[in-house]
Amino acid sequence: MKLKKVYKTLAVTLALSVTFPSGFHMNQNGKQAAHVHAAGLEEGNTETSELATTAETEKTTAQESSEPATEPATGSGSSEAPTEPATESSEPVTEPGSSEPVTEPGNSEPVTEPGSSEPVTEPGTSEPVTEVPPVVNPDEPATEVPPVVDPDEPSTEPVTEIPPVVDPDEPVTEPVTEPDTEEPTTADTEPQTDETDPDKKEEDPKEENQDKPALTNEQLIALQKIVIPPAIEESFRFVTVDKDYAVANVETLQIYEGKDTSSDVVGTLGKGGVCYVLNAQDPSWYYVESGVVRGFVRVPDLLTGADADAYVAEEGETNLAVATASKEPMENSAYTYTKTTVRSTVVGKQYALCTTDGVNVREGRTEDARVTGVMKQNSLCYILADASEEWIFVESGDVRGFVKREYLSTGDGVKSEILENGESAYSYAELKISAKENKACYYTITSIKKGSISDSIRESMLKYASQFIGNPYVWGGTSLTLGADCSGFVQSIYSAYGYSIPRVAEVQAQYGMQIPVSEAKPGDLIFYAKDGAVYHVVMYMGDGKTIEAANSNQGIICSVVDTAHAVWATRIISDSDSDKIEQVNDNAARGVSYTKAKAGDSGNYLGRFKLTAYCSCPICCGKWSGGATAGGTVPVQGRTVAMAGVPFGTKLVIGGLIYTVEDRGTPYGHVDIYMNSHTDATNFGVQYADVYLANQQ
Repeated sequence: MKLKKVYKTLAVTLALSVTFPSGFHMNQNGKQAAHVHAAGLEEGNTETSELATTAETEKTTAQESSEPATEPATGSGSSEAPTEPATESSEPVTEPGSSEPVTEPGNSEPVTEPGSSEPVTEPGTSEPVTEVPPVVNPDEPATEVPPVVDPDEPSTEPVTEIPPVVDPDEPVTEPVTEPDTEEPTTADTEPQTDETDPDKKEEDPKEENQDKPALTNEQLIALQKIVIPPAIEESFRFVTVDKDYAVANVETLQIYEGKDTSSDVVGTLGKGGVCYVLNAQDPSWYYVESGVVRGFVRVPDLLTGADADAYVAEEGETNLAVATASKEPMENSAYTYTKTTVRSTVVGKQYALCTTDGVNVREGRTEDARVTGVMKQNSLCYILADASEEWIFVESGDVRGFVKREYLSTGDGVKSEILENGESAYSYAELKISAKENKACYYTITSIKKGSISDSIRESMLKYASQFIGNPYVWGGTSLTLGADCSGFVQSIYSAYGYSIPRVAEVQAQYGMQIPVSEAKPGDLIFYAKDGAVYHVVMYMGDGKTIEAANSNQGIICSVVDTAHAVWATRIISDSDSDKIEQVNDNAARGVSYTKAKAGDSGNYLGRFKLTAYCSCPICCGKWSGGATAGGTVPVQGRTVAMAGVPFGTKLVIGGLIYTVEDRGTPYGHVDIYMNSHTDATNFGVQYADVYLANQQ
C-alpha cells in the first residue's frame, strides 16, 4: 500500500503538471498571458520556474489530503478507491487492448472524454483521482488517448470537464476582433479559372442581385449610347502652371540632366538666382526650370517655400538672374520630364507662306539635317523664332523645324491675304517624323496653339500606370503594388489623378462618354464582353496596345486589344480638366519612388502582417498633417511605411517591392503604407502580405 501511495502521488503530480501548466489563466486575456509566460520560460525566468514548482507541490499535497471515502468500501476494508489495482504491483496501468505499458512522460492531451465513467478532476476539488492518465512520447504525434475504465463498472459519477491543454511552446496570437479585417482565403477571393488557358482574362466582380436576360455582344452594343468623339490631337505643346519659387543657395547651382551628380550638367545658376519648381515629388531632387534650362537639382542646394517667396518679393523677380544653358534644349533628355512650364506658351501669329513645292522643314540649320516635314507651294506656316536669320524656326500644323528664309514669303501683304481668305483655305506641312522623335520640336516651347491639358494628363497617366507592370493580380483588390483586379487597377490609376470612377467593370462601362473602340485614345478605357455581359476592362496605350490587370497567372501586363471581345470604349479625360494638372505634376516622378526587389533582396521572414494605408491629410495624421514623418523625412509614396518595433530606415520587402520604415503609428506586425491621396489610402482598405527584412539595408 505504501508503494501504491508513492506511485499515486507521482502520477498525480505528472497529471497536474501536463494538464495545468503554471501561469495559465484562461480568462479574456488568457492567450496573451500564456504567450508572455511561455516567453519567460524560454528565457529561463527563475521566478516563473520557482512559482511553477511551488504550485505543483501544493496541488499534489492538496489532492492527497482531500481524498474522501465516497466510494463503497471493498471487502478488504481498504481506503483506496475501488478502481485502484488490487495488487501491490509497481507496473503502470496499460490501456485496454494494449500489450505495452505507457511509461514515457510528456503527455499534453486531456486524459478523459465526456461520457467517461471515471473522471479526473481539477486539483483542489473533493473529487477523487481514480485513474492515472496515460503518458505519451512527446516525439510522437499527439493523439487522443481513451480513458482507462472498468467495462463492468456502471457510470454513476458525474463527468467533470477538463480545460484543453495548451502547449506553452506553441505561438499564441491575438484573436481577430475586426470582422472587416479578416484575411480572405484564396478560395474565397479568386474565381475558378480554366487551368488549361493561363492567358484567360479573369472575370471582374459583378454587381449583386442583377437578373438580366442573356444577350449577344451585338445586342449589348445596340443598347448603348455610343458616339463619335471630337478629334484629339496628340500634342507636343506645353501647359503653363503657377510659379513655385526656389532660389540657388550655393555659389554655383548645378542643374543636371538626371537625378545623379554623375549625369550631364545642362545649366548653372549663381547664388541668389531664381528657378521654378515643376516637380517636388522626390525629397532629394527637384525638377526645375530657369530660363531655357530644365533639369534636376539637389534639394539641399535650394532655398524654397516661404523663405524663397519672401526673398523674391524683396529682391524683385525681374532683378534675379536665371540659369545659363550648358546644353541645347533639343539635346537635353530631361527637357520634357513634364510638359508644364511657368513661361507663356502661346504667342501671336506671325504668318508665312511657302513659295515653292517640296520645301523641306529640317531638324537642324543645315541641308544635311533630318526632314521633319514637307511643305507644298502656298502651304501656311507660323514663325516662332529666328525671324531675321538664314534659317527660320517655324510651325506648320504639328510639323516644327527650320526652313531657309529664301523659301518663305512674309510681311503685311501675306498677313492681309491670309486674314481675307481664312487660315482654313491653306494647307499645312506633311508630317514626316513625330514630335517625340523630332529634336527640334522643343527649340522653343512656344506655339500658336494652347497645349492640350488632356494630352498631358493622358501621357502622365500612362507613365504612372506602366511602372506597375509585373505586379500581381488579386481578384477584388485595388492595390497597385500588392495586387488589383482589372477594374480595381484602372480605378486606382484614375484616382491618382483626381478622377472618381465606379468600382466594377460592368458599371465603369456606363461611366463617361461611350465611344467606338476604334476611336480610343491613350488613357481611354476599353471593355470586353461575352454572351452580352461585360467582364473585363483595360486601359488603352495607343498603337493597339493595352495595360491591364489580366489574371492571376500574368498579373499586370502590357498586352494588345482583344478585338474579338472588345465592345466599346469610354472617355473620361477632357481638356476642361484643368484642375487635374496638379496631379500631372505630382505624379510625374512617382515611378522613381518604387523600388522592385531583385533576386536575393528578401532576407529574414518577419511574418504575415496586416497592411493598411494612410496619407498626410488631417483625417489620417491629425495635427501632424502635412509635416515630416516621425523619422524626420518627407513621406514618399512607394517608399514610406509606418510601423513600430524596428529602427527608422529599416527596409522591408512587401509584395515584391522595397519600402523603408520612416514613420510610426502602428504596432509591430501592422504596416501602414503612405499614399499621396486620401482616396488611394481609403481604396487600399485592409490587406495581408508576407513581409521580409530586405538584405540591402
